[in-house]
Parts: sequence; C-alpha cells; structure tokens
Amino acid sequence: MMFTNKSSPSFYDMLEAQARVAHESAKALDSAVLDFGKVQDYLAQLDALEHEGDRLTHAFINKVNTLFITPMDKEDLHGLSDRLDDITDTIERAGGRIGVYRLAAPRAELSGLVTMLMGITNETHRLVALLRNGVQHPELEGVIAGIHAMESRTDKAFRQALAYLFDDDSIDIRLLIQWKEIYELIESAVNRCEKFASFVESLMVKYA
Repeated sequence: MMFTNKSSPSFYDMLEAQARVAHESAKALDSAVLDFGKVQDYLAQLDALEHEGDRLTHAFINKVNTLFITPMDKEDLHGLSDRLDDITDTIERAGGRIGVYRLAAPRAELSGLVTMLMGITNETHRLVALLRNGVQHPELEGVIAGIHAMESRTDKAFRQALAYLFDDDSIDIRLLIQWKEIYELIESAVNRCEKFASFVESLMVKYA
C-alpha cells in the first residue's frame, strides 16, 4: 500500500518534518553537552523545537481528521504522528532537567549516550522518509533492524553509565538522583524511536 494518494500529497512531508524535528532536538542536546558554557542557549533552542514539534503534530492530526479519504486508517496515521512527537518531547525533558538542576558540568558518559540518541533519531528520520514509497518498500526491514540493534547497544551503554554513576563514591546523593533521571530520559527517548520502528513493522504486516 502506498503511503500517499492524490487527496493527501503532504502526509509524508508532515511526518518527515516531525522526524526532522526529533533529530534536530537530539543534535541540540548534543551541542549542549559539548558546550556546557552555552547550555542555556541550546536548551532554549530545544524548547523551540519542542513547540515546533507540537505545532506539526496538531497540524497533522487536524489534516487527518478533516479528510474523508486517507492513505491508511486514521488511527494508524495518528499513531505514527504521536510516536514521533513523543520522541521530541522526551528529548526536551532530558534537556530541561539539565537546566532545572543547574548542573555545572556534564559527566563523561553523557556524551556517548547522546551520540547514540542522535544516531537512532537520524535512522528514524530515514525510516519516515522511506514511508512515502509504501509500507512494503524493500529497505524498510533493514532500517528497522538497524534501529532495533542501536536500541540494544544504547541499553548496554545506559546500564554501564548507571554503574559508573553508582560507583562514584564522591558524588552527592542529590546529584546522583538528578543524573540518573537524565540518563533514564535519554534511554526513554531511544526506546521511543524503537517503538516507532516497531509500529511501522506492525503496519507492514497489516497492509501487506
């Protein structure tokens, strides 16, 4: 089944825009981690991206709800859009915690986790781009398998980061709790990318 038709030529463009915002959010978080002296500037950028993601989501849902004929079931279109928005929202929450807690410097393991987040959001954007060619596009399975593998590697890195955190006898308990929450939010954002890929996988079966 093709993911577009003459009555809705911009569905895939709108979803791609959402996926792009998610990836740009991951990049903004990475910039914040690499340049903590300007962290508030990057967090402001992240906040703006989250608002743009919300705007795109609302525009997409409104478009779906106002059309009689859609390229797939409306609940499936809602599912795609909502899952993409969840990725951006979770990344913004991770960055927001850095600002709220006024952390003075990043921990060494943070950069690796965010780099993995950038990688999986990039592949999620690639996955969305392929949808315009139909849910049976031959490249979809490979991209989805890659996303699953990336999530698995990130999960191992997350557990290692927690181990380093809890092995640090010099860290204040409040700081430990704060970093643990940030790590968990980054892992959650990665997991949401995998959930999006799994949802696309289910659509491949449904519309086979």
